Amino acid sequence: MPFESATVAFGQNDVDFQPTVEETKFNVDEKADVAAADGDLAAIEADRLQHLEDQVDDFGVEMVTKIVSLEDDPTMPVITFRYFLISTLLAAFSGTLGQIYYFKPQVLSISVFFLVLFSYFFGKFLEAILPKGFLNPGKFNKKEHALIVITANTAGIAALANELISSMYLFYDTTLPTWVGIFLVFSSQTIGYGFAGFFRETLVYPRATYYPGTLAQVSVYENLHNGDGISKKMARYFFIVAGITFIYEWLPQYIAPSLIGISVICLATQHLKSDVVAKIFGGASANEGLGMFSICLDWNNLTGYTPMLLPWSTILNMSIGILVCCIFQPYLWYSNTWNAQEYPWMAQGIYSPGGDSYNQSAVLDANYNVNLTAVEEIGLPGLAASYALFLMGANMGLTAGLVHMVLYYREPLLNGLRSTFSKRGESLNQDPYYLVVQKYPEAPLWWYMVLLVLMFALGLVVTQVTNSGLEWYMFIVALIFALILTLVAGFIGATTGWSLSNGVSNLVQMLGGFIKPGNPVANMYFTLFGSNATSQATAMLADLKMGFYMKIPPRATFFAQVYGTFVGAIFSYFITISIITNNKDVLVTVLGNTQWNGAYAQSYNGNAITWGGFAKQMYGPGGPYEWVLYSFILGFFLPLPAYFAHKLFPKVGFNLLNFAVLPWFFGCLCTGINSSMFGTLAIGCFTQFYLRRYKPAFFNKYQYITSAALDAGNQWCALLVTLIVGGAVSTAIPFPYWLMNPDITDGIWYWDGCYNLLNDAASNFTLGAGY
Repeated sequence: MPFESATVAFGQNDVDFQPTVEETKFNVDEKADVAAADGDLAAIEADRLQHLEDQVDDFGVEMVTKIVSLEDDPTMPVITFRYFLISTLLAAFSGTLGQIYYFKPQVLSISVFFLVLFSYFFGKFLEAILPKGFLNPGKFNKKEHALIVITANTAGIAALANELISSMYLFYDTTLPTWVGIFLVFSSQTIGYGFAGFFRETLVYPRATYYPGTLAQVSVYENLHNGDGISKKMARYFFIVAGITFIYEWLPQYIAPSLIGISVICLATQHLKSDVVAKIFGGASANEGLGMFSICLDWNNLTGYTPMLLPWSTILNMSIGILVCCIFQPYLWYSNTWNAQEYPWMAQGIYSPGGDSYNQSAVLDANYNVNLTAVEEIGLPGLAASYALFLMGANMGLTAGLVHMVLYYREPLLNGLRSTFSKRGESLNQDPYYLVVQKYPEAPLWWYMVLLVLMFALGLVVTQVTNSGLEWYMFIVALIFALILTLVAGFIGATTGWSLSNGVSNLVQMLGGFIKPGNPVANMYFTLFGSNATSQATAMLADLKMGFYMKIPPRATFFAQVYGTFVGAIFSYFITISIITNNKDVLVTVLGNTQWNGAYAQSYNGNAITWGGFAKQMYGPGGPYEWVLYSFILGFFLPLPAYFAHKLFPKVGFNLLNFAVLPWFFGCLCTGINSSMFGTLAIGCFTQFYLRRYKPAFFNKYQYITSAALDAGNQWCALLVTLIVGGAVSTAIPFPYWLMNPDITDGIWYWDGCYNLLNDAASNFTLGAGY
């Protein structure tokens, strides 16, 4: 069947995401035959790129053709001794260090580009020293390299089960048996892989599901391993940019933290000592302000939303959402909506009336059920208004994303589902890269289903032998939710580069709270399997697409993901037990110390208390935060006006509005450092709109390799700063105070020059205790 006749109108942008005759010059069967015969695709690719060189779309799909090669060398070894040695060591490293940082005051995740560079040098080293043969099959190649990174990166994904294990030990004095803990981690991390296998036809095989975040990795692999002059030049460019970034980042990350955010407006109005100005224009310190028009010169913060990787349509929706946030968040505070001024301006915790931390132990009995009599005495917990706004936006984004997907993508989705159940095994949605790897045996669906059944049995056993409070049928309900949400979150992530993880977690927690009310521990288990299964499935889907781009045999990709998960589960579990048993007294305190901090465990437990213990009282009809619940309903209607407007006026651009992304940013500035947000949008607009549209040749050559180099240099610097002077392995060594490193602990000025009302003893501070 020719591509031309298989074309699907995706509706959202009226751009045909399927390859055309001009792109491929031949039909599916012919191409499959050529690929199967190991034919030379270089001429085909050159012809295809000639037609696509100047094409630009606002959704980013065309970038795949400019970055990912169709050439393949099936003789490249993949599962080798080098693979097992490097991937095992890196998986153990990622699983251990990632879990250590879960309990550190300094937050740091293991960047995929850190793994890319480390594994590259390690692989080239083994290539040089190992004897030729079984131990060293020859040149360290890009397929082997990519598979190592897939394994190590899978191992480094923080296991949500360890948050549950930590919370049970720290706040409920319950230690799970070792076998239960290991099985809980492994089952919750892998059960979603069965869902990923089921949705491959819908979320991996189509060309539209191109996973923007994978393109930078592919660009690095291609340039590091290709031997021609252009690739050597680009590899040299990569290391130069990474090296410069590594050296520069010591300034904002250690020597001159004021570079994190410079607020010209705050500096110009310091004589006013205005808290209002600080809240609107400040943002270089945690929970300081919205960071409007701040100048951020720190890539560590600027890269948080990966502005150089997301397509222009996503950047546009981010911009609109942040504009809404900058209007409504101050409005809620200054209008004292939800008694906002009794609680912190920006925070994600739960508080007693008046702003003090909520005493959860006073309202729970020995079986972790809520004591309503005690609740009547001390009152319901309250939320910061900024956090309530964030919850509303995240909830709207989830249901709006479902409607958006149905409105614009229903036909390819149905094609994918039809292909899944096709008795002939024929795919209706095909990517040219999928056709290239058809020469390799596919991992059959029954592999994924067997894994799903085994992990289902394992998860069911561990939830029933523990005092989880989660009945067997509730466990099944959680997995049904995960299956449905995998389709929604997976498709949005695959087409926009945006993750719906927060919205998914909120929805699952809320549904668990309404279905199984009054038991926070049961809510933890419900959320673990309902939410984590979705996030793990979407991560596996992205890795499967990466496997196609790198022409890795699908069965090798499947093995790498399961193997990495197994290694990471073992190491992350035992390091978690070691940390919580030796530092319990520190981890349960609000501030912790310079070595350890239990903020994440406290937050996980606090969310379980809020959603699992008080869902009906807080979010149900008549509750103080009922609009957080109603936002799910609003989300169903949110995409409709833009959709019908696009039908009436198809050339205006209403189709660019993606309501899976846009609402999430309605409350995205509710916590953390926000000085980078406007710089992030500026970078995204400049590169994804201006450069892509008006300088396409420059964009195609440098965009993704530059993003990868900046991230690699930044991550190496962040790791060394944290290990050497940040207190991760020894006593912290703070840099002396100076102009670009002011004392924000006791001084009245933040790093960006904004006024700190809380530290000014001369102020007439009379706002609520939670401020």
